[in-house]
Amino acid sequence: MDKKAISEIRKLIKPDSCIDRIRACYVNEEGEVICELHDSLAAMEKESLEKYCEILRGAMSGKPGRNLFNMEFPLEEEAEGGRQQLLYRLQQSELKNDELLTLFFNKVVENFRCQSKYLILLVHGTYDIPARGTDNEEMEDASDYVYSFLLCCICPVTLMKEGLCYDEEACTFLDRRMDWAVQKPVSGFLFPAFNDRQPDIHSLLYYCRKEDERHEEISSDLLGCVLPIPESGQKELFKSMVEQTLGRDCTFENVKNLNDAVNELIEQNKDSGEPVQIEKAQMRRLLSENGADQSVLSDFDAAYDEAVGEGVPLMAENLVETTKLEVKSPSLKISVKADMADMLRTRVIDGMEYLLIPVVDELEVNGIRILQAKKEDSAG
Repeated sequence: MDKKAISEIRKLIKPDSCIDRIRACYVNEEGEVICELHDSLAAMEKESLEKYCEILRGAMSGKPGRNLFNMEFPLEEEAEGGRQQLLYRLQQSELKNDELLTLFFNKVVENFRCQSKYLILLVHGTYDIPARGTDNEEMEDASDYVYSFLLCCICPVTLMKEGLCYDEEACTFLDRRMDWAVQKPVSGFLFPAFNDRQPDIHSLLYYCRKEDERHEEISSDLLGCVLPIPESGQKELFKSMVEQTLGRDCTFENVKNLNDAVNELIEQNKDSGEPVQIEKAQMRRLLSENGADQSVLSDFDAAYDEAVGEGVPLMAENLVETTKLEVKSPSLKISVKADMADMLRTRVIDGMEYLLIPVVDELEVNGIRILQAKKEDSAG
């Protein structure tokens, strides 16, 4: 799913919209089910439903490649007894099958690692996808597909402290007792994926709130899918590949030019709405065009497959800074806007390489404006 598709489905998650059934399971610290909830949408107050929708929208928020991941099911998971099959049966049942629901909730409890109480929130929705004309405008009373989906959130439940809180109706501060409150989701998924504006039962959209807490036990053990390398991991792999492949040619100019080349790819594809992926062959070409020796590149494919994985691309936005060029050493740090990076130069003076920064009228040191040095009169 690209950004446009994610946004399109996220906007549907609101009261009086496409959600037709909400089911939930409340679990204690020991992993024991406290209760399963069968709340009726018709009987639910609008304020409560909006709270549910706010939580659900949280599982479709963040940055693709950092918080949101497109994942495909391995073929074996689509066979009878596979994990995709369980989700598909749940989706087809529209959450009306209590036996299937209990089986799903139990599998989440078996796999999810959490030291606090938590809520498993599962909803079903139906979206009559509006068709679009040649001008990309939606056509009223026209539909290509119906998108029937499940959206799942796993949310910690924490104890709110007691204290005085302002009550708007009473216009005063009143005592609030300690109570348990549902927090924003830490993990979740949308099934099936919404690709090319139609359902794709072979893939899903996975959510994690933090990069260092991706709850891979949910993606792998519950869903049967493999999460991509995290953003920080991709950046480290890219750094290592550049340093090893360029070797003694890992100069300021080559690294800056490589950074510019990756940013150019991102800029060229910014209107597509999809993350820019760099595959092995393209990475090899970028390195070749920016200083890598051909003798070293002969071993690049094997090194890439070992470090990243065969057939696994890297996301361009995870590899470089898109807004700035940063130069640092143990004793200094220089940050330059990406579109002004060309003003930096290196020059060898008396056998030592220097980084040159032009002094302009806008240059300041500790807030004090620096004036350009007076040019010597060449006429003497």
